[in-house]
Amino acid sequence: MRVFTFMTPTLKTARLRLRPLTIADQNAMVDTIMSDPDVMTWLPYSAGTSTPEGQKEIALGYLTDFINPWKEIGLGVWAVCIGDKELGKPGEFIGYCGFIPEQIRGGGPEIAYALGRSMWGKGIITEALTACLDWLFGREEIIRAYAVTDHSNTASRRVLEKIGMEHEKDVDLYDSKAKGSGLLPFYSIEREVYFRKSQKEFSP
Repeated sequence: MRVFTFMTPTLKTARLRLRPLTIADQNAMVDTIMSDPDVMTWLPYSAGTSTPEGQKEIALGYLTDFINPWKEIGLGVWAVCIGDKELGKPGEFIGYCGFIPEQIRGGGPEIAYALGRSMWGKGIITEALTACLDWLFGREEIIRAYAVTDHSNTASRRVLEKIGMEHEKDVDLYDSKAKGSGLLPFYSIEREVYFRKSQKEFSP
């Protein structure tokens, strides 16, 4: 297994700072994500977050899954923090965004993100994802990325479409069929398509 030794980068946008996650973010993950049923309803392992103990356990599992890939494959998930005081307290943890190893062969890295409910509807995830994809596709060896969501999660589907992704097919992932959720919408984007769309649609 290849081991990557470079430092996890910090990304900055107009309103946000995306910094490396650490295990010390466990309490912030619980407070912002795992303890809110409205947030967890769209995320894996939501059934385990019905108790404070379960919330801590799931948060630790998420953090481990998000941090380890930086060492293993040179990518991972960032903590999304406030970077503009007009949005709130600078440095405050408000969610996460980034990439986990592909679970669908040939799909490329899988996008993972969640945002605290108080920050919904402000365009924050679109801003964070754009920074993450700019960074990811800056690596010429990565030519594709994908994301899965829920059919009824219209807000998430709009975000993926805003960053240029297209609905390619539906897939059985995270045991979605066994859990009664059915197939999940699979969105994808190629590196060249992303940069072409970003120049046309995202530039000021």
